[in-house]
Amino acid sequence: MATVRIGLSGYSYKPWQGPTRFYPPTLKQAQFLEYYSTRYRTVELDGVWFRLPTLSAVTKWIEQTPAHFVFSVKAHRTITHVKRLRPDAASFLHTMLEHLAPLAEKQKLGPILLQLPPNFKRNDDRLAEFLQGLPPAYRWVMEFRHDSWNHATVENLLRRFRVAWAAVETDDRPAEYRDTADFLYARLRRSQYSNKDLTRWGEYFLQTRRNGKDCYAYCKHEDEGSPWMWADQLLKIMNVGTLPG
Repeated sequence: MATVRIGLSGYSYKPWQGPTRFYPPTLKQAQFLEYYSTRYRTVELDGVWFRLPTLSAVTKWIEQTPAHFVFSVKAHRTITHVKRLRPDAASFLHTMLEHLAPLAEKQKLGPILLQLPPNFKRNDDRLAEFLQGLPPAYRWVMEFRHDSWNHATVENLLRRFRVAWAAVETDDRPAEYRDTADFLYARLRRSQYSNKDLTRWGEYFLQTRRNGKDCYAYCKHEDEGSPWMWADQLLKIMNVGTLPG
């Protein structure tokens, strides 16, 4: 059966700790992930965008989370921002996958998000060559941040290689709802969400699940913000709970 997984983008934020915050005041930072995994079934790892994790770090992620917990990963900036999907990005991409291999072996690796920089304009040939080289054993997601990519040709390319088009909603632009893969990946990045907004998203996720597709949705991280409020409300609206029964 298809599943809906709701979580946050990141988890290791000290400002989230306090009497009325996400983490209990006395919790050690080394215990944040273990506590987080009692609340949600998934997390989006933003930190991999900055640096590749060590084997010891990945091993701790596995040990500190239950078997059903899934890590989605924001791909390293070398691939998307330095190499900008050029053929020479392939080597680093495979290096990244080697670092993440223990997660994959334990079936704890979720989709891998390839977020393009805002000044990266549409280039169909480069995108097609890059997508063709992606290992099909993984779930891949593209996030486009330049309007030139919003075209049917790009959508068809992603559908051809079964790569998801990320549904990303920000304060500046609405989400693109494009059905290109056998799963949905959504990023809720607005600074505020009303109950009506979250109900709309929740109904969308449930309908996607009824259509047989897994859903992954992550609420925006803010060091001083409270994104768990939106995640908790989404789970309540969908009546799916934080953890599987």
